Amino acid sequence: MKRKLNIEGMRCSHCVGNLTDVLTEDIEGVKVLEVSLEGKYAIVDMEDSVDLEKVKALIEDLGFNLISVE
Repeated sequence: MKRKLNIEGMRCSHCVGNLTDVLTEDIEGVKVLEVSLEGKYAIVDMEDSVDLEKVKALIEDLGFNLISVE
């Protein structure tokens, strides 16, 4: 299922790269389609079995805030 993760705290392309790496490497069942520094979001294709709390925890471990999931 395609989801939009609204994320605050990304400040540079390095942040975008770190977020992309964590979402694709640390969470099975997630494919990153787009990460926008300017738009403050990530578009992902996520299996229904993916635990959103785990996604939130990993994002927050990077120092970002997951504001909402659409």
